[in-house]
Amino acid sequence: MEKYFKYFGIPLIITLLTVIVGVGTYVAKKDDVSPIRTNDAFDSSVAVYDMADKLTESEEIALQELIDKMSVRACADIAIVTLDDPELGYLSAVREYADQFSEEMQMGYHGPGTEAIVFVDNWSRGGDGKIHSWVSTTESDLRSRLTDSDCTEILYILDEIPSDDADPYEQYYKIIEEIADEARPFNPPFGVGIVFIIALVVSAIYIALNWNSKLGKVTVQACTYVKDGEVDFAIKSDTFRNKTVSKVKIQSSSGGGGGGGGGSHGGGGHSR
Repeated sequence: MEKYFKYFGIPLIITLLTVIVGVGTYVAKKDDVSPIRTNDAFDSSVAVYDMADKLTESEEIALQELIDKMSVRACADIAIVTLDDPELGYLSAVREYADQFSEEMQMGYHGPGTEAIVFVDNWSRGGDGKIHSWVSTTESDLRSRLTDSDCTEILYILDEIPSDDADPYEQYYKIIEEIADEARPFNPPFGVGIVFIIALVVSAIYIALNWNSKLGKVTVQACTYVKDGEVDFAIKSDTFRNKTVSKVKIQSSSGGGGGGGGGSHGGGGHSR
């Protein structure tokens, strides 16, 4: 029994630890989000508001169709708003507008104030001479998936627009896809039991493949050290080594890490 444990105990222990870590990660990362939309206050079939008149009618229809699909993927209401408003000439003003738009339109996948994403692009350069854009997010679980830094990074796609007169349809399309991919809940189509089954199958295969090679061979017989009826060892010297154990007390720090954030909205912006 000790022989088997010697050769197979460590691999089995590693396998079990892997299963435990895998299941723990599965449970911790899995998002318990219902894919069924339950908000009747916001008409999600009208989610493209091209007030700056930057898109053609066919492009608006195509973006609306994309939003219909991406909203289901992200489990969040999504809207695009284009503006040409000089009074919103600073990034902070565009951010406030996006947050208010979400609230006043009662957006939210599972009811007003729940999962909502608003992308606002103000083409006016009336403030500091730049075009400002913002992606506003709501609800803590959504914001943990689509983080503020994610929103900011995604908006760098707008730098691909060559000029103020160019058509932004292609960039808007990419942004909506990127937003939905980042916001998509982790909700695998299989149960946690499958993780155990797979782990057991892998363990069985591992043992079967390594059974013969890991058992080892017997190289010492019962009579190896017996000569003329007496025990005879060729090497009769003993070597002793000292073992020194050092103990160091580690003082714990009384200070704690700080965190930021707060409020009902998150998101990120970009200026170009």
